[in-house]
Amino acid sequence: MKPKYEADRLDRRILMLLQQNARLSNTEIGKRVGLSQPAVTARIQKMEQAGVITGYAARIDPGPLGMEISAYIRLRTTHEHIKRCLTLFDAIPAITQADRITGEDCFIVRVTVPTMNELEAVIDQLATLGAVTTSIVLASYPGKPLPLGS
Repeated sequence: MKPKYEADRLDRRILMLLQQNARLSNTEIGKRVGLSQPAVTARIQKMEQAGVITGYAARIDPGPLGMEISAYIRLRTTHEHIKRCLTLFDAIPAITQADRITGEDCFIVRVTVPTMNELEAVIDQLATLGAVTTSIVLASYPGKPLPLGS
């Protein structure tokens, strides 16, 4: 297990900017967070060495940030609750991905949290809109690029 990286408010702001646009210059990031370009560069290098930033477009390993639990939650609801579901998904920061799907369930969401208590809280919130089924992620493997032809 990787040691926990203690990201402060500025580190988290830098990570958010990199996730939105990993091609931002360190000078531009510095302007947005109130730091000099060398200070931004040093922080980014530290996060790279700690394994928080694992690649570009900024892919962030949630483990060193204390977010060690991931799960998929399937939600079965009614059509009248679709908009409420989408609003709730947006309001819950732990939900990092949401897909509307076919079949008996209506949505599958990916959740990443630091504790089981927080996972339970997300499940309880989603259960207000319908039946939920949760699967804990044991391991994740690198994604593949889209097959765009030869």
